[in-house]
This record gives sequence, C-alpha cells and structure tokens, in this order.
Amino acid sequence: MGALIVVLLAATPVENRLESYEAARTALEAKRVELAAQWKKTPKQTRAVARKAVLEYLDQSAFPAWKGTPWEFYGTSTTPGQGTIACGYFVTTVLEQAGFKIERVWLAQQASAVLVNTLAHGTKVEWLHPSDNADAVVQIKKHFKESQLVVIGFDYHVGLLRMEGDEVRFCHSSFIEPASVTCEDPVPSGAFASKLYVVGDVLNDALLDDWLNARAVKNARK
Repeated sequence: MGALIVVLLAATPVENRLESYEAARTALEAKRVELAAQWKKTPKQTRAVARKAVLEYLDQSAFPAWKGTPWEFYGTSTTPGQGTIACGYFVTTVLEQAGFKIERVWLAQQASAVLVNTLAHGTKVEWLHPSDNADAVVQIKKHFKESQLVVIGFDYHVGLLRMEGDEVRFCHSSFIEPASVTCEDPVPSGAFASKLYVVGDVLNDALLDDWLNARAVKNARK
C-alpha cells in the first residue's frame, strides 16, 4: 500500500485529474462487463478479481481525484475538485461513480447506520465502543480480518477505512482541518474520534454480486 500513499499525495493539476478519473471510470466499467460474463461460471474467482479491480480504481483514481475537494455540510458535488461535498455524499458519490447502483442522494441524507447497513448488504455490521482512535483501528481489524475497505458511521460523521496489511488510511470528506476530502492516518485524526463506530465491509460478496450484474442495491431501510 506504500504505492497507494505516494499516489494519494501526488500533486496533479485538477484538469488532468478529471481526465484521468473519467478514463478510469470507463475502464472500470469495461472491466465490470468483462467480469459479469464470467460470474456465473466462476463466482468466487470472479469476485476476487472484481474486488481487486475496484480497490485499484479507488486507490489510483477516485481517492486522488477527490482529494482536496472542499467539505461543506450541504455539499453535493459530483465532480472532483469542483464545488463542495459533505461526508455522506463523498461516500455515496465515490461508490456510485464506481458503478454501484445505489441511491446516492437518499443514502447520503440518512443516519450513517442506514448507509452502513445498506452497503453491508445483509453481512455483519459491528457496533463498536473503543476507548480511543488506536483502539478503534485494532477492533475494526479484528472484526474485519479479511476486509480491505470498510465503511464507518460515527456519532457525527461517515467515511471509508482502507486497510492493507499494517497500513490503514481513513478516506473521508473532513469537517475539520483540512476541511476537504483527504486520506489520512486515522489514529491522530480528530474526525476519526467517536464514542460509537458502526462498521460494515463495503466489498462483501453480496454487494460485489450486485456490482457485477449492475443490479440496484436494496436500501436497508426506507
């Protein structure tokens, strides 16, 4: 994941990032179509390839493209680097633009637990009460040993935690410094602090199956 950090910190002109972002979205959709044709014959293997493809897209394209986009409580931007984006909209927009058929606006306006349960798609959701940020990371890694991307609902926030080996990055639209989209170390992050953490695996098999087959994701509650 070291390469991920380098990519995330790279300073790239906004117009170039947008071009790269759109190209990456097109490439990911082409990959999805290709994998969908293989899914019925080899579902397990196909999911593994799909999971890797989505993670690479997020690491190399989506997170870097959105980095620095200003946070605003009512921000609803759909274009990286332009306008403002709230924390819930960041999560739902990034996933929708990755090809997940979710109700971007409705989900972004719900309590974070609804968003987490929707993306968990019937798989386990953990409600954690850690002592501090470091303990939160330890508990999340313990409960989601095989997961590489989880969505977390906090007391007043929501974001994505990218995990690979010993490296962990908290990707979110931060309501405190730097008041923009960032991927950062969660341990010292003020935005990661919470009394409650509602956690679910974003790239679970059920959600990936919906992604592969371009199916609408059912909301946990509506």
